Amino acid sequence: MLSIPEMRLSGSHEWSLPPSKSHIIRWLTMISQSNSSCLIKFNESPGGDAESMSKCLQEMGVNIHPKKYGWLVEPPKQGLSAPNAVLNCGNSGTSARFLSALVATMGKKIKLDGDESLRTRSSSLGRVLRDLQVDIDSDSLPVTVNGKMKGGATVDLSQSSQPLSALILASPSLEEAIEIHVEGDAVSRGYLGMTFDIARTCGCPIEMSSQLILEPWIVNPPNEIDIPPELSLFPMAILLELLHDGLHLQTELATYDPLLLMAFDAIDRANGGEVDLRDASDLVTPAAVWMALGEGGRITGIPHARGKESDRILRTVELLQSFGMKAEETDDGLVIPGRQTPNTPNEPIQTYMDHRLAMVAMILASKVGGEIVDAEICEVSHPGFIQQLLGLYQP
Repeated sequence: MLSIPEMRLSGSHEWSLPPSKSHIIRWLTMISQSNSSCLIKFNESPGGDAESMSKCLQEMGVNIHPKKYGWLVEPPKQGLSAPNAVLNCGNSGTSARFLSALVATMGKKIKLDGDESLRTRSSSLGRVLRDLQVDIDSDSLPVTVNGKMKGGATVDLSQSSQPLSALILASPSLEEAIEIHVEGDAVSRGYLGMTFDIARTCGCPIEMSSQLILEPWIVNPPNEIDIPPELSLFPMAILLELLHDGLHLQTELATYDPLLLMAFDAIDRANGGEVDLRDASDLVTPAAVWMALGEGGRITGIPHARGKESDRILRTVELLQSFGMKAEETDDGLVIPGRQTPNTPNEPIQTYMDHRLAMVAMILASKVGGEIVDAEICEVSHPGFIQQLLGLYQP
C-alpha cells in the first residue's frame, strides 16, 4: 500500500509520458513474423505490458536486445516456433489477444496465462477462433489453443476492435486464406486504425471493409521505427494542473490518434453536456474527474468499458465516492455533477489491479492525501509514474 501525502504543488515541471505500449506490442507482433531485424526506438522505459509481450515472443524464438534507445528485434530465421513453456501475458490483455491469434497459425497445443487481474477478463476472440476451426478451451485465461485458422468467421466490432486487430496482425503466418465478415458499430476505432497503419507500413495489402479476405503475406518492416508517447495518459497531467493551482506541466502531446485528440477537446468543452467516448473508453476515469472538477456532464458510448482491466464504469463511480465526489452509472456511461472538490478518503483506495484507476487515485490523493492499494500496477503502462508524481512535491 502506498501512502500519498497531501501536497502543495506549483511551478513549472517536465512531465514525461511513457512510450505507447499499443504501438510497441503491434510492432513486436509484426517484426517477429518478418525476415529482417528492426530497431524499435523509444526514450522512456516501456511498461510491463510491453515487457510481457517481449518475453512471450522470446519464448517463441525471437531475439530482443535492449539498446540505449530502444530494442533491437531479430526474428527467428526459420520462423516462430511453439514455446516450450506457458506464455505468460502478465497484465496485458492486448498481448493475450494478439498471441492467441498468432499461435492459432501453428497447429500446436499452446497454453497462455496471465496474472490474477487478466484471468478475470474475457474476449470474443475465443468464439471467433472456434469459428475458424481452432480448438480453444476458454474465453479467458488460462487458455489452451490448438489448431490452424481456416474457413471464415464473423467479428463484431461493437464491443472491441482487438479481435480484428489480432487476426490482421497474425495474418502473415496463416497457412491459407480466411474470410472475415465484419459487423457492428466499431468502438476504439483509433486502435484499429493503428493496426492497419502498422500493417500497411510492413507491406500488408488489406483495406478495411465489411468483408475481409486475410491471406498470408510477407512482412517487410523498416530498419527502425520511432515509438510516440502514450497519448491516452496525457489527461493525467491535465488532472494534476486542475487540482493544483499554479502547477504547470510541460509534456509532449502526440498526434497519432485524432479521435483521442477530439475526445480531449470534447471533455474540456463539456460544460455540463454530453461527451461520447466510444473511441476513447480508456479515458473514462480521468474524464470523469476532469468533468467533476469543472461543470460536470454525461459520458456516453462506453458499455464496453465494463470489460477493461476492471468494470471501469462501476469502479470510477466508487473511486469518486471514496474521495467524497459523486457520479451515477448509466447503461452506457456516467452522469457527473460539476463543481466538485475531493476530500480525504476515510479508507484505503482499492484499484482492482487497474493501472488507470491507480494513477487517477494517486493524482486525487496528491491534493488531499490518501492510501492507495496496489499502486504499483501503474508500472504496466507508465513506469516511474509514482516517482515522477512524488518528485513534484517539495515540502
